[in-house]
Amino acid sequence: MVNEEEILFNKLHDVIKNSYLNRKTLTVLECAEFINVSKEEIRELINKPNTDFPYFKVGAKVLINRDLLLEWLKKYH
Repeated sequence: MVNEEEILFNKLHDVIKNSYLNRKTLTVLECAEFINVSKEEIRELINKPNTDFPYFKVGAKVLINRDLLLEWLKKYH
């Protein structure tokens, strides 16, 4: 039988494991949540001609490098 402490520990572990701070790349949705803007605003930045927004594609999937995103934010905000 699993006790409440163990359940809480497992939930906390999952939160930490999936935390944006521990991830090197973010999806468009995660990036939007991380910097508190809409997904559409992120997509506009990505689709802007000659953008320097720190994204890359893996197949059709768009990913954003978290460290480069933080540098980009310092540069523009």
